[in-house]
Amino acid sequence: MNTWHGYTGKILDVDLTSAVVSEAELDRSLAADYMGGKGFGAKILYDQLPTGCEPLSADNILVFATGPLTGTFAPSSGRFEVCTKSPATGLWLDSNCGGYFGPELKFAGYDMVIIRGKAAKPMLLVIDDNKFELKPADDLWGADAIATHRQIKDSFGRDFKVACIGPAGEKGVLFAAIISEYRALGRGGAGAVMGSKNLKAIAVRGNGSIPLFDPDTFMKTCRESFNELANSPDTGGGRQKYGTNVILSLMDEVGLHPVRNFQKGKFDGAASVNEEAIEAHYVRNKACFGCPIYCSKIAEVKEGKYKGSFTEGPEYENVWSFGANCENVDVGAIIQAEYLCDYYGLDAITAGNVIGFLMECVAKGLLPETDIGFPMAFGNDESIINAIHLIGKGQGPGKLWGQGVKKLAEQIEGAQDLAMHVKGLELPAYDPRGSAGMALAYATSDRGGCHLRSWPIGDELLATEGRMDLVSLEFKAELVKTQQDLFCMVNCSGMCLFATFAVNLKQITPFLHAATGLEVYSSSEEVMKIGERVNNLVRLFNIREGLTRDLDTLPKRFFNEPLKEGPSRNRVVELDQLMDEYYMVRGWDKEGAPGKEKLRALGI
Repeated sequence: MNTWHGYTGKILDVDLTSAVVSEAELDRSLAADYMGGKGFGAKILYDQLPTGCEPLSADNILVFATGPLTGTFAPSSGRFEVCTKSPATGLWLDSNCGGYFGPELKFAGYDMVIIRGKAAKPMLLVIDDNKFELKPADDLWGADAIATHRQIKDSFGRDFKVACIGPAGEKGVLFAAIISEYRALGRGGAGAVMGSKNLKAIAVRGNGSIPLFDPDTFMKTCRESFNELANSPDTGGGRQKYGTNVILSLMDEVGLHPVRNFQKGKFDGAASVNEEAIEAHYVRNKACFGCPIYCSKIAEVKEGKYKGSFTEGPEYENVWSFGANCENVDVGAIIQAEYLCDYYGLDAITAGNVIGFLMECVAKGLLPETDIGFPMAFGNDESIINAIHLIGKGQGPGKLWGQGVKKLAEQIEGAQDLAMHVKGLELPAYDPRGSAGMALAYATSDRGGCHLRSWPIGDELLATEGRMDLVSLEFKAELVKTQQDLFCMVNCSGMCLFATFAVNLKQITPFLHAATGLEVYSSSEEVMKIGERVNNLVRLFNIREGLTRDLDTLPKRFFNEPLKEGPSRNRVVELDQLMDEYYMVRGWDKEGAPGKEKLRALGI
């Protein structure tokens, strides 16, 4: 019998149309070539998804995939991925999540769950160690994501871990998220895909263990890595104290903090929503599986009209999306808005973008407030809360707003240049006019506007050695490409990207080899090639689905409207040279397609 290390060696394949759930063996070449997580999803979707399939049709596939480090003693090893075709962009989508669901899936004996087809009525997938069953979920359909967690745990056991959708996913909101233990698989609409399949939730409980190939080396590397994380000023200091909002003041100081739907780069109200202001609302810390960073916080509003509101967070991106982006200084409203996104199952970055976009449309006379039904103005916290309710419920104009800014702008005359997205995915909290690296990272991100494919700002602002100039174009193509391959590989491994701020390749590589025993993981160079291989395959997937070089770009605002304040004032984005250099260092042709050498490496 072949023995697996680091992996369970099993896949659960769920056909909702026929209501058949079956086990399959994990292919060893898949593990060696694509590692796990995003890599598994990329290979399955490229090989098995019909070209041009509608994202909300039964033909789409939803992959829940762990990595070889998920659920091990490696620090911050609680991550898993959901991969599918995005209903928001029509292109590739993977969404990464921490917490405890991923490790629990491994403990139950599965590296991956593949969801196909569409159930005739709402269903719940229950995985209890080596037992699995599809159960009717009519009583859960219509429930919010928080109540769904509670009801499943009350029915099956408090130790079950849950990934579910809320009303937004059921109603097909194109940026609906999957919520897992108060954490979100946001961005791009995976929740809408899950809802289109009539799958309300997956509940999993496992009591198994993950065998390691070389436990002694693995534990030695663990000790070194935990020490690095504890001594890092980021992971052992600021991020542990303030959470992800630790960078807000710095982003505002350097003029990268987008305000009023990316019209400005500095927020006059930053002091009201910065890390100190948000920390005042924290009531306790929370960590994902195996994580010493404790970057997650539980915040509660202690006074004012939102008194009693609470959330896990708020995260920096969401403080921005409901704060500076909407020119709102009410922290209580930000906390309530993030709570409502969890409640309905919405991506908070996109929700804030949609609201900021609507506010600018109203301010510029492109959209009468009578079409909305209530005031929609920058600085109005009640506008934010009212809009989220309508989007989450799919009611009134909220049904249209739930399509995201790209599709929404196409239906408002004169509004297309106000829609801040790349490839249909709304931008996060960094203005690219002040960071050449971020501009390129956004333009080339495989899932659209995203800061988690590459985060050049770390090297441009935070590096202790070899810090790069923010606006210089020099070496930015190489930086973005290298980071994209590194981040992709980490997302395949099951480790959190935050851990890489202190734990580098010299430790990730021995982790992978000691966990799995696979020879390909004995070299950092070979490990990085896996990240590159996955990125090339996803690029081919996107090209097959209609991606062209013309879509590797940014909103016109960043080319035509210089910032007027802060260190980034008078700056616009210069992208053409960066794109040519990026394609060259990737080994792609001038239209952005992988060259023959890359195709051979993929066996294509």
